[in-house]
Amino acid sequence: MKYDETDNAREATDNSQQDRFWNGPAGQLWVTSQEETERHVGPFGDAALQAAAAAPGERAIDVGCGCGTTTLALARSVGATGEVVGVDLSNVMLERARESAAAAKLTNVDFRRLDAQVAPLDRQVFDLVYSRFGVMFFADPTAAFTNLFASLRPSGRLAFVCWQVPNANPWMALPTRAAMQFFGLAPPAHDAPGPFSLADPDRLRRVLTDAGFNDIDITPEISTLKLAAGQSIESWVQERLLMGLAGENYANSSVEIQSQARELLISTVEPYRVDDRLEMNGAAWIVTARA
Repeated sequence: MKYDETDNAREATDNSQQDRFWNGPAGQLWVTSQEETERHVGPFGDAALQAAAAAPGERAIDVGCGCGTTTLALARSVGATGEVVGVDLSNVMLERARESAAAAKLTNVDFRRLDAQVAPLDRQVFDLVYSRFGVMFFADPTAAFTNLFASLRPSGRLAFVCWQVPNANPWMALPTRAAMQFFGLAPPAHDAPGPFSLADPDRLRRVLTDAGFNDIDITPEISTLKLAAGQSIESWVQERLLMGLAGENYANSSVEIQSQARELLISTVEPYRVDDRLEMNGAAWIVTARA
């Protein structure tokens, strides 16, 4: 399979904002907090992996693969006769993914820095397009899924997990809203690239249909997330601030302003404290479709 990692100018015209975000402090924080992140997104990704049902000998692409946890899981499922390509925009996360693959001695996996919306993927080579929370950040989701559709064999399939609406995900929505209000920022459009861009199942189905997919199934997956385990609530709040929509404002503020922002977010999530951690609902969609 051939990929052009030098087509940076083309990529920059599409998802340049996301490129900057995931190659800035957020990407490094994602790597640093990988263990914490896996605790709350892992079960959702596992449900999507089960729906994907990768089989020995298959070729799969993991879109927005991050630190590579799901890519390695897919590589084990397809076995030595199969192949998995993990793609992401974040250099630092891809570096961690390659380290993990080497440590696991998996030779049937490759990682590429690509914008899946516009990258010239080989046509009709994959049996499976998979993603764990990596498909909500496209500037043009229909174009992105159309590109991914074209990379699937005629019998190929799609399986991914994405978040439901903000109100169903207080663990993200409450800190984000508090931070944006604190810094005087307007909320983004509901369909703007970000965690909730595909939260509306009607829009999600329309995007996939327009991209060429059929047999679309959208199933809810809900879980109680245990957050901030093994770290202070203040530390968890700081991560949410830096990785959220107000991250740049927070990072560029004075120590005093940063302290005030953390105190506000701590008070916002305090009702969800259980012993030394937070317990908050998480709700996602498990999505499957066929080419």
